[in-house]
Formats: sequence, structure tokens, C-alpha cells
Amino acid sequence: MLQNEDGVWLSTTMELESLAVEYFCRLYSLDDVEQEVAALPLEGFTQLTSDEIDSLRKPFTEEEIVMAVRQMGSYKAPGPDGFQPVFYQKCWEEVGASVKRFVLEFFQTGSLPQDTNDALVVLIPKVASQEKIQQLRPISLCNVLFKIITKTMVGRLKPVMTKLIGPAQSIFIPGRLSIDNIVIVQEAVHSMRSNKGKKGWMLLKLDLEKAYDQIRWDFLEDSLRAAGFDDQWVTWIMQCVSGPSMRLLWNGEKTEPFKPLRGLRQGDPLSPYLFVLCMERLCHLIEREVENKKWKPISLSRGGPKLSHICFADDLILFAEASVAQIRVVRSVLERFCQASGQKVSLDKSKIFFSENVSRELSSEISAESGIQATRELGRYLGMPVLQKRINKDTFGTVLERMSSKLAGWKGRMLSLAGRITLTKAVVGLVPVHTMSSAKLPESMIKRLDRVSRDFVWGSTAEQRRQHLVSWDKICRPKEDGGLGIRKTRLMNTALLAKVGWRVLHDSTSLWARVLRSDGLRTRFWTDKWLMGNILRDVAVTEIPEDMLNLTASDLWTDWVGWDFQRITPNVSDTTRLELTAVVVDTRSGRHDRLSWGETSDGNFTVSSAYHFS
Repeated sequence: MLQNEDGVWLSTTMELESLAVEYFCRLYSLDDVEQEVAALPLEGFTQLTSDEIDSLRKPFTEEEIVMAVRQMGSYKAPGPDGFQPVFYQKCWEEVGASVKRFVLEFFQTGSLPQDTNDALVVLIPKVASQEKIQQLRPISLCNVLFKIITKTMVGRLKPVMTKLIGPAQSIFIPGRLSIDNIVIVQEAVHSMRSNKGKKGWMLLKLDLEKAYDQIRWDFLEDSLRAAGFDDQWVTWIMQCVSGPSMRLLWNGEKTEPFKPLRGLRQGDPLSPYLFVLCMERLCHLIEREVENKKWKPISLSRGGPKLSHICFADDLILFAEASVAQIRVVRSVLERFCQASGQKVSLDKSKIFFSENVSRELSSEISAESGIQATRELGRYLGMPVLQKRINKDTFGTVLERMSSKLAGWKGRMLSLAGRITLTKAVVGLVPVHTMSSAKLPESMIKRLDRVSRDFVWGSTAEQRRQHLVSWDKICRPKEDGGLGIRKTRLMNTALLAKVGWRVLHDSTSLWARVLRSDGLRTRFWTDKWLMGNILRDVAVTEIPEDMLNLTASDLWTDWVGWDFQRITPNVSDTTRLELTAVVVDTRSGRHDRLSWGETSDGNFTVSSAYHFS
């Protein structure tokens, strides 16, 4: 059952199908947008070099097509033609020549045969219990031949996207991860909680309503030209995006076809890259206002970068000084972008978070001016809770719930011991990794996660406890040492956090790394609260000598080498020692560290080597 716009519950198959078709026909139409809108400034994109332009313009090769086919998920859901990628992969000797001829002909003529870019649309629930059609996400199932074309184009686009997309966006760009944005938001919230200066700050967490589905095609074309793509590339892309026929799959049946007039299809390999290209236009607007001194960004540390915005697809975070004048600037920029692009900000789902030194009266004025509700709890961001208070056992409760669900006792009854061990390894290496990559889990949570794994391995359930015949420490040893190779949660957490530090060392120019870097000149190594929220003196394994208490972080750091572990190690645990690798002291701004990880033969950091090192 679903509710329509009038709040009436619909339950029959015909009513629900009609509701879905009407909603998506309207969503992909231009009924609610202005036909003529003011174009955004074309400036902002970094100009591509002649070599980069030549790499885009050179003729596509058969090798690129073969690579695109090989990289496709073999058993992805089929499109209207009914074929899965596995058919082309397994029968390449028979169909390869005609596929290559088909793809190369498109790049020569710039036109697609009729029905090639048609798609079936399946609706995936966003929440566990759906009440409205808006709570279903449309995913397009495209023909594999069409996806081969767009995936081949993506192979050409990826190398130049790093240059075209600024540091504020971290999705679909090689070398950038979701953790980059998570780290920035966590650092910002931490600073805002302790901000006692005269100027208050505000953080806006914005939700773009049906972001992919509302991109205007004329705005997309304008953005492609602004980015420096030539007429040929613009023709190819617009031919792939525009003009398809779409049918909803409702209870396994196809609805009547309809033609969209806007939107990027989720399911097309090209769509994510086109979306971030369009979102970059918003970044340019914000950066222009910052340059003109109208938008006043925030800075989390002395000498740190100015923060005004970060994006992860349609998850948008804005930073500014807290004032009514500033929220008007923010609103003006958003209105210009939304009018030009077709986007809409969902005010009901958006939030504003204020620093501690913003009065209740001012926060109420800003909230009223923007139409966005002020909050003290930002909830989750990119799957992680935004930490605004002390971490406890309930902070990461969802991780425990997911682990318990994946390793439910009833599953163990249908598996042998070897099967339970294999499943445990897979779950431990997947479910908690995202969370452990950006936060240190409390000891109580670590013990509970290990208990879930331990009970599943031995077949224990809530109703029946089984005896554990071998200690968990022995089970978690490497196979060559007589164990089963299951990884301990604590050591895995530490190794993943160490990876953050390694990336800071080798990615010192990115926005998130510059936010984390500190010069260490004033930070007292043993007595300031700076490492994972701890005072090192309090967690030291020995008494710190008096002559070492006043040492700063920079006193124990050597450029080109790193931490002086000869002086540090006798006083700290192995876990703390590994945590230190996640922090870089920048005493020579502008100079590049050239460090090598000693636990691998090639000098590159790996989580596996860090785990065994710990």
C-alpha cells in the first residue's frame, strides 16, 4: 500500500501502477521548471592540456571496447533486450566482432540505432517500510550494448575528471574516498563544539530531492561545453542521455512506455561522472562568492584551509559564518544553481548545525530565514554517525546489528565448521570496515563484535551455547602460525586508521589532508588531548619522565623520517604506536615527504601489512 499526494491509501495493483507511472512521468518532465533560465558563468573549470584533449579526441580502439566488456559485472540485471553481460563475455569469440563494429560505428556517426538506449526502470526501496512513491529509488536497466558504449567512454573520461573536478568533491574520482568527507565533517563538528570565538559558525547538511532525475539536459550540455569538451564529445554524450524510452517494471510486468525530458539514469555507467560535472558548477558559484568576500568560510585550524563546501554526489555540506546576511548569500547561490540545473533542495530533510557560541536567538533567525530546521543532532553522514558527544557502546550499534544479522545463529546450523569460518572471514572483512576506517571503536563494542564472530564460528545461538574448543587468540593467528586467519576487530580497526595517516602523507595537497595536517609547534605530545581524543600521558604504559612532559609533537618528529619511535615506543602500547602513524606533523609547509612503509617489499602501505605489524 502507498499513499498518493492527497493522503489516500492505494492498494490495488492497477491503482499502484497508475500512481507510479504518473509520478515518474511527471518527475522526468519539465512541467515544474522554467523554460528560459539565466545561464551560470562558464568560468571555473581547469583548462585541459593539449595532451589531455588529444587523449580524448583520438579514435577509440577495439582494445578499449574489450576492456569495457571485461570490467562489467557478469550477472547484472538485463535491460529490455534480455541479455546479461555474461552472454557477451562467454560468447565473445562469436559476437565480439559485431559488438566492436557496432560500438565503433556509433563513435563514427554519433547516432544510436532506435531503441538502443531504452531502459526498464525498477524501483528499489530506500527505507524498510514504504508509505509514499518518493521512497522508491528508480534504477534503470539499460541494454548491455548501450552500456558497453558508455563504459568505453568512461574509460576515457576518468583520467581527466581528477583535473576537472575540484577537491571539494570526492566521489567517482580516482584516489578520493568517502572517508575524506567523513573526516572533514567530523573535524568540523568537533571544532564547532569547542568554538568560543566571537564569530559563530554554521554547517548546513542539505538534501537534494531526486538529484539524478532532475538534471536538465540543456544544463548538462552547457556544463560539458564549459568543461572544454569539443562538439564531438558533447554529441556523443547527449545522444546517450537524451531520447530514450522508459518503462517501469511493476510486479514483473512492463508498463506503457514514456519518454523522459530530463534526468540522468541511475544504472548507466556514464551518469555518475556527468552528475559530478554538473555539481561542480555549484562549487564554482560558491568559490566565486568566497573570492568576492561575500561568502565567509570557516577555518578549523591556524593556517588550515578555508572550508565553504564539500560534496559527495547529492550529499551536500556547506560551511559559513553564522549570520542572517550569510544565510541569504547561501540561499541566493543555491537558488541560482537550482534554477539553472533543475535541482531542488528538500528543506524538510535538510538541517543546520550551529557552533556553541551562536545564541539561540540568532540560530532561530537564521533557521527562519532559510526555512531549514536547526538541530543539535546531525544524524548520519555517508553511513557514519556524526559524533557530537562522547563515544559509547550505542554509538555504533548499527554495525553490531548488521554483523549479528549476517552471522545469525540459524545460518550457522546449515553450515559446516569450514563454512562458518569462511562466512565469518567475509563478514568481518566487509561489514565493519567502513566504520572502522574513520573512527576508533570503543573497547566494549570491539568485544561485542568479536563475540558475535566467535559464537558463530562455534555454532552458539541464544538458545544453545556451544563450548569454544580453542581460544580466540589462537583462532585469529595467521594460518602459517597455526590459526585460522580470522582478523581481530581491534587490530583491524587500528590498521584501517593507520591507512588514513598513510594517505595524508602521500596526498598532502587534497582538502581533507590539509584539514588534518598540523604544524605541531604548540601541541604538547604527552599532555595535550590530540591523539584519538586521548591524552597520551593517561594511556602510557610507563611513567613519563619529567624532562619529556613539555615536548611538543614537532620535537618528536623528524622531516623525511617521521616519528622518533626510539624515544616514544618504550612509553606507549603497540596500538598507540600504530595510531601515531595516522598523524602527520607538517613543520615544513610546501615540502613533500618521501616515506616508505617498511612492512612491504615495494614500500607501499597495505592494511594487511599494518594488521600483521600491529
